[in-house]
Amino acid sequence: MTGPRIACIGLVAAVLSAPLPAGAGADLPDAFGSPPRGRFVVSRNPYFLNPERTIRNRVAIDGKNRVTNHFCVVGYEWPNGNLQVWVNWREQKTNILWDGSIYKDTREKQLTMARRNLRLGKDTVATQDDLNGSTYLETHAWWHAIADDCMANGEKYTIKPFRRTR
Repeated sequence: MTGPRIACIGLVAAVLSAPLPAGAGADLPDAFGSPPRGRFVVSRNPYFLNPERTIRNRVAIDGKNRVTNHFCVVGYEWPNGNLQVWVNWREQKTNILWDGSIYKDTREKQLTMARRNLRLGKDTVATQDDLNGSTYLETHAWWHAIADDCMANGEKYTIKPFRRTR
């Protein structure tokens, strides 16, 4: 084999072995009225930079900073460009909708002001019929679909115990 041919084979092998983009694949959760186009890497998006700092702020505000906490963050993007980021807090059994912000100070506080904090068993019900028209509640299946997808495809963060600073 000649040099250019080996280089070409090497390039093809590299392309074929490269990981798929975060949004690729049809393995998205069946949890949305209109399905997202795909996932995106939350920590690389300017509206969600430094998730660990934002998560630590939420842990501190909730007074859970004396124990280890586990989080997962997953982002979805729709064809129209809309984004949704869900943060799963394992110890609190809560899925939190993170709106994000381009402004650092707002972004770092955003989880403390989340408009959806869905605690399994408190903000979830067994069936669609049990929603009774609620626009806040979700089903247990929906909650688990997001949490399971996050664990399979999201970014994981472990927040060790820390002292709150004022």
